[in-house]
Amino acid sequence: MSVKKATGKVQRTRFTEAEVAAALGGPVSYLGSGAFGDTWRHGDTAVKIICGQPLPAERLQREVDGLRRVSSPHVVRLIGTGSVTIRGQEWQTLVFQYIDGDDVAKRIEAGRQPSAADAEAFLNGVLTGVADMHGVKTVHRDIKPANIALRGGEWSGPVLLDLGMARGDGEDTITAYGTAVGTVMYMAPEVLQGQPQRDAADLFAVGVTVREVLGGRHPFYDPGVNYTLTQRIARIDAGPRPLPAGFPDHVKEVLDRLTDSRRYIRGSASSSLRLLAREGAAA
Repeated sequence: MSVKKATGKVQRTRFTEAEVAAALGGPVSYLGSGAFGDTWRHGDTAVKIICGQPLPAERLQREVDGLRRVSSPHVVRLIGTGSVTIRGQEWQTLVFQYIDGDDVAKRIEAGRQPSAADAEAFLNGVLTGVADMHGVKTVHRDIKPANIALRGGEWSGPVLLDLGMARGDGEDTITAYGTAVGTVMYMAPEVLQGQPQRDAADLFAVGVTVREVLGGRHPFYDPGVNYTLTQRIARIDAGPRPLPAGFPDHVKEVLDRLTDSRRYIRGSASSSLRLLAREGAAA
């Protein structure tokens, strides 16, 4: 099946809009798809239908309890779990708060870049959300432009979406079973090489995402090129494309740290926030 999004793009879905509306008991609109399911708006919620192998109820509840520990204005709120029956089969769901506002990928596609002040506010908001997740030992694992909404359409109000891939420290994810998950264009080099996805990998994805927002293009890769693993690592090792002129030095410093191929250079979300606050106040 396929649906046309507001951007005019046609995307593949597992189920039709009519099937999902019937299963959820009311009008729905398609929000997006990932490797493990489709997400639909239903009222003031966003319902992710997990299309992978079902998990035992106890394990699913344990994972959800971990995600519920995250409390942040910059992280979408997980409401709970559920299930829907479509085509005679029961599918598990994750139910999130719906965030009214463009996702960042749409802004990039439209060429709408933030001012220097808005860019710093955006970076600060994303890092705050990541710090709040990491503070309760939860790693997002799929930070990218399409997974960040702008609450009220404001660059200062970024909200991390799609916690379906998030994982508590030392635990498996809900929707992937012992494998690396996420989007390869935003994966840290250590993850590309098969190492565990830890806090530093989230920070790399933040740096790549924000640099893409500011520059209007991916900082490491050219569009339409199917890179090998070796080529991806080499491009990351060579360093990102320079940022456009006009952004404060302390913003560039944080972004350079976050996109460093060496994970120990990236520090933590909290240390980056402290650097932004200290240098911003001194500027």
